[in-house]
Amino acid sequence: MAGRNTLQLHVVAVVVSVAVLIFIFFGQVAEASRMMNLCSHTAYPSLCQPLVKHITNPSRATHRTIQALEAKTKLALADAARFKNGNQAIATCYATLSDAVYNLASARKSIRKRDVMALNMFLTAAVSDYGACV
Repeated sequence: MAGRNTLQLHVVAVVVSVAVLIFIFFGQVAEASRMMNLCSHTAYPSLCQPLVKHITNPSRATHRTIQALEAKTKLALADAARFKNGNQAIATCYATLSDAVYNLASARKSIRKRDVMALNMFLTAAVSDYGACV
């Protein structure tokens, strides 16, 4: 009888282990699928994927992407600050990049407020700022 109970416990342990492995495997596949689907709706999926790695929430992904853009804009702003004196084009670029930093910060705040119209407005303004600088 004891041998039979041990065998049943081993069978149950194997079944539970397999179930846990399947759950973990399909959970990871589902997460990867959600991330891929999230990025597949963007203009540049290959740029999106590294930025939103392991994020499946669209609001968090947007927030993370704006943060990355903000960091790059601040680097460009620092470069423009070094050369803005005596060069009107770079001085203009410096001013528009400063405005872009403000617009990106405002866009991030709009995400927290769930204000999609304001988010679109601030992101459009940031794109215009970059266009003026390019």
